[in-house]
Amino acid sequence: MIHRYLAIALASLPLVVGCASVPSPVDQFARTQAAVRAAEEAGADRLDPQSQLYLKLSREQLAKGKQMMDEEENEKAGRLLRRSEADAELARQIAHLKAAEAAADEAKRILAKLKPVN
Repeated sequence: MIHRYLAIALASLPLVVGCASVPSPVDQFARTQAAVRAAEEAGADRLDPQSQLYLKLSREQLAKGKQMMDEEENEKAGRLLRRSEADAELARQIAHLKAAEAAADEAKRILAKLKPVN
């Protein structure tokens, strides 16, 4: 009799585990929003076409991730939001790189004016 109950319990275990839902990725959503804002503040939407592209992709993925969260497709939403965060970070880094390159070029130009030509 105990074996019968044990067999029923073990047989129903995958059903119980399979029904467990993935929690809503609200923390990931907040991190992704922050990453998008940081990229915007770094000038990713205006400094370079490549950073503009990654920021655009990130915004689209963020919106799609929010939609998936609303539809309670939390596992897919979490993956998409992580990708969106990575794209926003990449856009921010490209923007910083382009800003640093522009500053270096400006410094070289100023130095060239100050140096006497031999």
